[in-house]
Parts: sequence; structure tokens; C-alpha cells
Amino acid sequence: MRRKRKLSDFKEIGGVYVLPDDPSTTFGYSDGMRTEQGIFDIIRSTGDVSDGSTELMARARTWPEYYHLGVGRSNILRCLSLNPESSVLELGAGCGGITRYLGENFARVDAIEGSERRARIARERCRGLDNVRVFCANFQDIEISSSYDIVTLIGVLEYAPVYFGEEEGRGEQACLNLLQFAKRALNPTGVLVIAIENRVGIKYWSGCPEDHTGRLFDGLCGYVNERGPITFSRPELKALLSQAGFAGISFYFCYPDYKFASTIFSDIGNEREFFLHNWVETPFSGYVNPRIYTFHEGAILKTLSSLGLLKEFANSFLVVAGRGSVPPAPWIAKRFAMNRHRHLRCVTTLLAPSASTPDVYISKERLDGEDKERFVEGGGIRVKHKIFSVPWYTGDLLIYEFFDAMRHSNYKKKIYDLLSVYHDELLRRYSIRQTDMFGYPLLKGSAFDFIPRNIIKRQSALCCIDEEWEIQQPLPVDFMMYRCISLDVIEGQYLSLIHISEPTRPLYI
Repeated sequence: MRRKRKLSDFKEIGGVYVLPDDPSTTFGYSDGMRTEQGIFDIIRSTGDVSDGSTELMARARTWPEYYHLGVGRSNILRCLSLNPESSVLELGAGCGGITRYLGENFARVDAIEGSERRARIARERCRGLDNVRVFCANFQDIEISSSYDIVTLIGVLEYAPVYFGEEEGRGEQACLNLLQFAKRALNPTGVLVIAIENRVGIKYWSGCPEDHTGRLFDGLCGYVNERGPITFSRPELKALLSQAGFAGISFYFCYPDYKFASTIFSDIGNEREFFLHNWVETPFSGYVNPRIYTFHEGAILKTLSSLGLLKEFANSFLVVAGRGSVPPAPWIAKRFAMNRHRHLRCVTTLLAPSASTPDVYISKERLDGEDKERFVEGGGIRVKHKIFSVPWYTGDLLIYEFFDAMRHSNYKKKIYDLLSVYHDELLRRYSIRQTDMFGYPLLKGSAFDFIPRNIIKRQSALCCIDEEWEIQQPLPVDFMMYRCISLDVIEGQYLSLIHISEPTRPLYI
């Protein structure tokens, strides 16, 4: 029988709280000694270690480095309405990628990590944050008090059979034990936040290896290793949470997954009614192992959306659970733009109707809260960045017509016809009735974002939904045609299934 220890029994040594008299309380989950030493060296030698640090992001070269240092890990928490005065228990701190965000945004954080090396990396990532304590311990060895407002299991629940089931159960039972442990740490009004992959996520059907085992279709066919990681579908996870004693359970749905979620849907809003497939970027990447492509993910997501199944097949779940009811989100969808300069990072939100705002509308905001126009200059070009609130339009993105055209037997003509319509609309809307030195018509710089992935087709009208960028000089129409073709006809279509009845032609382009 393991001896349970209170957090007050731990002593701070070198910034990390440990039990010097009982080293058996830790375990050796690792990305590899050299890899983790490299991550530690990067953090220690970097000036800006804050959440969203561009400096750290620039130094990431491998997938483990990107996972622990990359920008966007905290989007899953950023989208939630959590009280900043909360006390937080983070179970499974890893190398501190989420811990740093918690320390910057909540009053008190206790982070527990089973690997001593990773705990020390997390402590270094949280340097300068006196409200963060990092403990090195195995969860099973801790006697926890019911004092926390928030407990997190981010990328942790799935490993319960490996690290939390040695004595008390395996498989789902180990996960149930961990959920009950987390529940005991919550005060009566506290909430548990879980992030985990969906066992039946669409990316696994389309050829991405299972994230934990690296094998194709592993979760879809059923996990055979009862001591290995395990994930769940939404009904399975909901049942497990209910069994653990959580009465209030609110699901959120993440694409491409919870690790670097760029699109998150709440549990309100019907995907058919709100055309939520428009908000998801494809194709999905395989992080470690190379992947195959069994179908065009964008086209399939549209089908799932039309059937009301888009959320069921989301690649990851974000769950907020409590003993009592959990308030619903005031929004339907959020999309984060993170791979850019820090002062230009944005979130675009599809807001649900309310008493004060009865209409559905879209709001784009910068993450730093600044609402003034900003400018970027380089290479002799000046670009204006805009944020805004605009009406929401029903309908599919124009890019889906390109998806369909690529699968047509007469695909060349179909694409040519679409490009012709697009070309004519560019001239009609944006022409300044001048030409460049090569004779191409010039357009207003506001045409820059008028591309198929930003256009809703409503009957015969084309409505631009995301005019975020504006070039401060005229644009040649041939540049816009190139931008359209490179982004939405080539890059966006290269996985389209075409001519599958013609064995002499490639399956994918």
C-alpha cells in the first residue's frame, strides 16, 4: 500500500517541491533525456519565456520542442470564462507549456509533474511567477485537499492506464480512478478542465496515426494494450465523467486538436444551421509519423456538418465538468490566428444571440485587447491590419465549389469557369480603372483578402466575410489570381480525390 503524503510535506529544493526521503514517488515519463535537456537549455537561455513567446517559438526545431514551446497551447483555456482569482491544480505539468499560462492568468497555481526533470523544466518556464508552485510527485502518492477552484487534466487522462493504474485498475477503471482523484481536489463549486483526443476523430479515419501509439486506426479498431494510453468518444467520456460523480458536463470541440487548437466549437449551435465546417482548416497534420490520406478532409467535414455529426468526429475534446451545473458558453465558434507577430494575433468569434444582441454576428479581436488599426511594413509594401464586428452570413465557403470541381470528370472546365467568375468579380468590385506596366488591371488594396476561403456564396452573390488585411497600394489582378490559385486551388486542393475511375491517373493531386 502506497503511503499518501500531503503537499505540505514537500520541501522546496532548487525551486521544485520534492520529498527528499521518498524518491519512489516519481516516475520516468520522458521525451528522452537529450530532448528534454535541449528544451531546458532553450528555456534557460531565452529572455522571454511568457505564454505565446515568439522567441521560444523561433527556437523550436523538433516536434517535442514545438509541443512544449509552441504558440497556441493555451487556446483551449483562453476560450473559457474562468475566474482569474481562482486557485488551480494542474495535474501533469509536463514542461510547463500550460503552467506558464495558468501562472500568468490565475491567482494561485499548484502544478504536479511525475518526472523530476520535466518538473524542473516547468519551474524554469515559470520563472518570475511567485504564485506558481511545481511539485514532483506521482498523483497516487498524494493526499489532496478539496480546496481548488479549477483542476486540469490536459493531455493526461489518456495516460491513466500507464501511470495511474498500477494498483487500482487498468484501462477505463484507471481513468475513472484519476477522475475521482481530480474531483476530490475540487471545492464544491470548482470545475475540472479536461483536454483529450477523440478516439473516433476524423483525422484518424483520414490517415493520421493514433497520437499515442503511432499506429493507424488503433483507437478506431479498439485498443488492445490494456496498460497503454486510451482515449474516448464523446458518449464514452460523458458516461465516464457521470460515473465519477460529475453532474454538470460541458463539451467543446477542437480542430485540428486540443494541442494547438485553431478552431473550437462550443456545445451550443447546430453545425448544420451555422455551417461550422467553414471554420475548420484542412488538411490535418500527423505530428510525428508520416501520414496517408484516405479522403479529402474538407469535403468530408462538410458532409458531417450537413448531417449534424461534425462535433462527434472532432479530433479532440475540451471538457468542463463540475459537481453542479456548468454555465454554457456565450459563443458558438472561435478561431485563433496565432502564427504571426504577437501584436497581430487574433481570435474570431461567432457569437450566440442574446437579449442584448439578438442577431448572430462575428467579432474579430486582437488577443492583446488593442482595437486600433495596425500596420506592417516590409519589402516596400505597407499592410493594414483590421479588427471588426460584422454580420454573419449563411452558406458554404466558395472553396467548397473548388473541392467539388476537382472531383468532376470535366474538372479543368469546372475550375476554369469558377476562376472566370472570380476574376470578373474582382474587377467589378475592386478595379481602379488603371493598369500596371505589364497591362494587367489594377485593383484596390482591399481586394487582398477576397479569396475563396474568405467568400460565402449566397445564391448568385459573393460575400467577403474576413477582410482582415488591406494592402496600402494597388494590386495587379494577376497577383490576386495567383493568390487564389496557390492558396485555394493548389494548396487547398492537392488532396482532392479525382478521377478515381481512371487507373492511369493519380489518386491525389
